[in-house]
Amino acid sequence: MCKNIKLSHMSHWKTIPYKKIVNFREFYYEEKSNIAYFSDWDRILKYHYATGYEGIELAPWDMKEMMALFGTPQNFAQFAKERGVSVSGMFHGADNSHILSKYDEVLETAKKMVDLIVAFGGQHMNLCPCNNYYGTGPLSREEVQQAAKVISEMGRYAIDKGVKIGLHNEFFCAINKENHREFIELTDHNSVFYCLDTAQIAIIGEDMVKFYDDYHDRICTFHLKDTASPKLPDEIRYSQDIEIVDDGTRWFWEPGEGVLDFKGLWKLLKKYQFKGWVTVETDGTPDLLASMALSSYYINHELGTIYR
Repeated sequence: MCKNIKLSHMSHWKTIPYKKIVNFREFYYEEKSNIAYFSDWDRILKYHYATGYEGIELAPWDMKEMMALFGTPQNFAQFAKERGVSVSGMFHGADNSHILSKYDEVLETAKKMVDLIVAFGGQHMNLCPCNNYYGTGPLSREEVQQAAKVISEMGRYAIDKGVKIGLHNEFFCAINKENHREFIELTDHNSVFYCLDTAQIAIIGEDMVKFYDDYHDRICTFHLKDTASPKLPDEIRYSQDIEIVDDGTRWFWEPGEGVLDFKGLWKLLKKYQFKGWVTVETDGTPDLLASMALSSYYINHELGTIYR
């Protein structure tokens, strides 16, 4: 375990049908496959703790099924705590935040999400501004300003609740290379922070290490993943549903399996004395548990010698 960095894992397990499988051997014989090992929260949370993760970042699309199993966020948080895991935060997509007529709707949805994070005991709302570039971009300057305005208001609400909003840019979204840094500057510096997704900004065209050096005082947390496809051309990034192409393309890899300079990043984490949650996002992997283990090993044993 790191002293200054607490590892969390972004939940990409999709629908988990059971809270706890009581008669596991009987359940196994129904399928006779490893599906049994990934069908209940009891085991999945144990995998988190066993592979070095103290936290889990939740996904909003899981809420309906989770609440059917646990009843309340507090019940899930207690269940996770008994297995050594805390909720670090949740992801949120602020669709339509660039549209003036949607201001109140977008803000109220975000406030409900912040309240939900508080109920889980989390600290971060990692937020993707606006919609996908395809069908939305390019945004006008007025639309960029509008998105910054409503998200700044979200940030002020979140801060009052003890939650930090971390802007989370994605390589296929409308806030992109041409307005990425402008958008950050337009948001309220005192209430809107940044979740640095290392692979996403590299694919946009940013240098991950330089970006952290430039914005270290705004960055409150990370989505840590590698890529072998930095600086994709616009015509690829702006195409329809590019992140979920079904041709076998894999945009994201475990830290150390792509081309990004994580050792350079860790030297800056030490320089600026970063402390807090770092979420590993094993997005797109064919084997979540293997990716969790490989990522944890690399962070603790390769990067941990630089800064713990």
